[in-house]
Amino acid sequence: MDIKKGDNKFFIGEDELNPEGELVFDTDENGDYVIKHTEVKDSLSGQGAGKRLVDTMVDFARQEDKKIKAECPFARSVMEKDDEYRQLLK
Repeated sequence: MDIKKGDNKFFIGEDELNPEGELVFDTDENGDYVIKHTEVKDSLSGQGAGKRLVDTMVDFARQEDKKIKAECPFARSVMEKDDEYRQLLK
């Protein structure tokens, strides 16, 4: 399961415009990241694809020394369950 970086998103699949799974983000007025939504197609359901997308976003935010506001309920849930991830939440 290869995760690629697109335009304000991380995605799984060959086509950024029609991905198998994606996490879409934006930046806020402070330059921190805002996770808008996370979605995976049924073909990836139950394989941990959504969590892997959140993991990739967290790693990216750490590299950039940014915080994350998770507007996406799924991403917020994943981040709240992990002590290290929780420290990045706004």
